[in-house]
Amino acid sequence: MSQPAARRLRRTVVVALALLTAGPATGLPAAQAADRVSAVRQDFNGDGYEDVAVGAPAATVGGKAKAGYVAVLYGAPEGFGAGKKVFHQGSPGVPGTVEADDRFGETLTAADLDGDGFTDLVVESHGEKWESGGVPRDGNRTVLWGGPAGFASGKVLPPVGNSPYQMGTSVAGDFDGDGRQDLVHGGHVSYGPLGRDGVAARVQDITLVEGDMYFAGMAAGDTDGDGATDLVTIARSYDWDDEGDYGYRIDRLRGGRGGLSEPRSVPDAAGRPIHPEGDVSAVALGDLDGDGRDDIVTGGEALNIVRGTADGATGTDPRVITQDSPGVPGAQEDGDGFGRGLATGDVDGDGYDDILAGIPFEDFSGLKRAGTFAVVPGGAQGPTGAGTKVFSQNTAGVPGTAESSDWFGERAALVDSDADGRAEPVVAALGEDQYAGAVWVLRSSSAGVQTAGSFSFGARTLGTVKAGARLGSWLTS
Repeated sequence: MSQPAARRLRRTVVVALALLTAGPATGLPAAQAADRVSAVRQDFNGDGYEDVAVGAPAATVGGKAKAGYVAVLYGAPEGFGAGKKVFHQGSPGVPGTVEADDRFGETLTAADLDGDGFTDLVVESHGEKWESGGVPRDGNRTVLWGGPAGFASGKVLPPVGNSPYQMGTSVAGDFDGDGRQDLVHGGHVSYGPLGRDGVAARVQDITLVEGDMYFAGMAAGDTDGDGATDLVTIARSYDWDDEGDYGYRIDRLRGGRGGLSEPRSVPDAAGRPIHPEGDVSAVALGDLDGDGRDDIVTGGEALNIVRGTADGATGTDPRVITQDSPGVPGAQEDGDGFGRGLATGDVDGDGYDDILAGIPFEDFSGLKRAGTFAVVPGGAQGPTGAGTKVFSQNTAGVPGTAESSDWFGERAALVDSDADGRAEPVVAALGEDQYAGAVWVLRSSSAGVQTAGSFSFGARTLGTVKAGARLGSWLTS
């Protein structure tokens, strides 16, 4: 049986809670770094094939509006096939009861948090009302423990800190380089392994640096190649220019033995903080040039690419790719959302990660905000835009028909479901069928993304309530 190649963590996060600050971190010695893998695979049943979890937080469950659910597609030798399962609060092994407005599945994070070799899934319920330690809480996180049969049990994670509001996006990685997966959530890092009671081995607080307003996104990966995962955040701040206008800035918290360092702005070649071009709503990390270090990509209006270096993505000017760049089909227009859905992975098996960039508000063929997505190839010099291909529901071989307000490409993931070393695109259209939402899976080959054999699924396939579910609001990648 073929086995999937090891892959470093790459997580795309569209909205993130304010985070940051920490104690000192030191890099790992080279000999240790070579033996440490800061990878997160998403194989919930441990069969060697990657799976994907899909959130539908606005779905009606058991007559309860916006209770929410999570659908899981299991990988197999033929890729994603018949193996699909739906989980909600009150499902066998899942804590809690179905309640209106809980929004189970608002965000999802995949990681082996207990170190048993099976990927676990952290599910956020932003509307959940509960109490812990006499303190009323808004929102909670439930971890579903992976196992040979998938998810059979779960645990509501205990609150961290005293804040009544416990939500915000989570990301996972090996931030202290000890070979165990850790979880950044709610302004804290829970270092693994987590016990089945949800208690972490230790917890580190992280806070905002001075001047930052809020986060547009965060992602995790190894930007300096030392074997420990770094945390990269996109903060919206006042320091865009001398007049104090709003702007975005890339910050990095370096991973190492002591955990995450204090945040530092990523500088350009002149030593100035890098401010990504255009609006930013997503960030992802991947090794786009094959040098063993993850590069930073931001999306939302343009793709801003900062190459990883031995010092952690410092001292280089970002490369900007838009729809006006040579080799990129289409034309750059305000409001298209180029890169709003964002993921990295190797779609053709050439050893370079590629970029999947959703363009959910793209107009074409007289349709408004029908949406497309682009696949931008990586290479030895990193992505340039050359060879980019764009797909829509009107592309031959892609199921369905493009319609106005589909928002095709609003969410995106790359997952190697058949363990052939090539990642398949998974793309969501949240506006499909009056906001019921749907998800598409395309195929990959040595020639890149292929539409032959593509399929889509929605409420009818899953046996769930269709109206207003917004299936695909979150995809693990």
